[in-house]
Amino acid sequence: MYETRDHRPNREKAMRHEPAEAAGIAEYLQQFGVKIGKNIFTVLDRVSPADLHKPDLLHNIYLGLFKHMMEWVEGFLKKHKRQQAFDAAWKEIPPYPRCSVPKKVYREITQWEGKEMRNLGRSISAVFASAFRNPDSSQYQDFKSALKCVSTLVDFTHMAQYCSHTPDTLSYMESYLQTFRQTKVIFLEFRTSKATRVQANRQDRELSELMADQRAKQVRHRTVANRRQLALPERVERSDRRADLIRRENHFNFIKMHYLTHFASHVQRFASISMYSTDIGELAHKDQIKHGYCRSNNNEATRQILSHYGRQYVLGIRLQTIEALCKVEGVIVVEDSTKERPTVPSRSTPRRVLKGRMKNTSTLTELCTALNIHYSNMMEQILRFIR
Repeated sequence: MYETRDHRPNREKAMRHEPAEAAGIAEYLQQFGVKIGKNIFTVLDRVSPADLHKPDLLHNIYLGLFKHMMEWVEGFLKKHKRQQAFDAAWKEIPPYPRCSVPKKVYREITQWEGKEMRNLGRSISAVFASAFRNPDSSQYQDFKSALKCVSTLVDFTHMAQYCSHTPDTLSYMESYLQTFRQTKVIFLEFRTSKATRVQANRQDRELSELMADQRAKQVRHRTVANRRQLALPERVERSDRRADLIRRENHFNFIKMHYLTHFASHVQRFASISMYSTDIGELAHKDQIKHGYCRSNNNEATRQILSHYGRQYVLGIRLQTIEALCKVEGVIVVEDSTKERPTVPSRSTPRRVLKGRMKNTSTLTELCTALNIHYSNMMEQILRFIR
C-alpha cells in the first residue's frame, strides 16, 4: 500500500507571487472563466482545497463515463444496424454470482442506477463482441477499434476497484488508459453536445434558405426535371456540411474524461480509490432516510424518520440477542409464551468474553455459578428483559 506524501498547501504556493503578479494571474484566468476566490478551506492550515476532490467510482465511472460510453455505443450500433443483435445478446445474459440477469432488452431500460451500471460493466464487453459477429470487410476495422475501446475502459475500471495496489497494477491502469485514449476516436462522431446540435441545425436552416432563394431566382430558366436533379446534390451538400461541423466541434474534453488521468497519482498519495467512493453514502441515504420517509405520513417527517430508524435498530439488536441465546442446547418456556428457549448452556468457546470484578468468570454459566443462580432462572430473566 502506498503512503501519503507531504505536500504544501496552495496558499503557501500563492504567497511566493508578488501582489501585482497574482493580480495578473487572476485576470488571465478570468478570461477562461476561472474565478479565484476565498472559501472556508483557505484559512485552514495543512488543508489544500485541490486535494479535497477525490475520484469517485459511482459518479465518475458508473453514472458518468459508462453512461457516456453507452450513448456512443448506441450511435455506433445504429450506424452499422446492429441494434437488434445487441438487444438479443443483452437479453440472453445467463445468471452469474453478483450479476443480475436483465429483465428487459437494453433499449427498453429508461433509468439506470449504480447497481445496474456496475452489472453492465461486467458484461458489456461480451455483449458488444457478440453483437459484432460476422462483420463485413469494410466493418472489421471499425468493429475491432470500438470493441478495444470499450474493453480497455472496462479493464481500467476493474483495476481501479482494487483495495490495494502495486507498481504493476498502476502500470496496468496507465496502459489501459493510454489505449482507451488512443482508440476512443472511433466514437468521436457520436460525441455531439447540445450546443453543437443547435449550431448544426442553425447552419442547415440558413443553408436551406440560401439554396431556396437561389432556386427561386432561376425557376424560370429550369424545368421540373432539372430542379429534381439539383435537389439531390443540395441534400448531399447540406449533409456534408453538417457532418464537417459536427466533426470539427466534437471533442472529448470534459471533466470526467480528464479525471481518469489522476487515478494513479491519487492511489500513490491517498491509497485505494474504493474507500472514497460515494456508494456507502448513497446506500446509507436510502436505508436511513428514504425508507423512513416512505413509511411516514409526511407530517413532521424528520421526527418520524428518526423514530423509524431507532425502532429498526432496536429490533435488529433484539433479534440478534435472541438468536445468540437460542444457539445453546436445551429449551425452556418463558411465562405464557409458547416459544421454547434454551435451558442448558453450550460447551462451545464463547465469542464474547465477559469482563467484570469477579475473577475466572468469562461465560454466563460461570457467572451463574459464582452468584449461585440457576441457569434457567438467569435465562428467564434475560428473555423477560429483552421482551
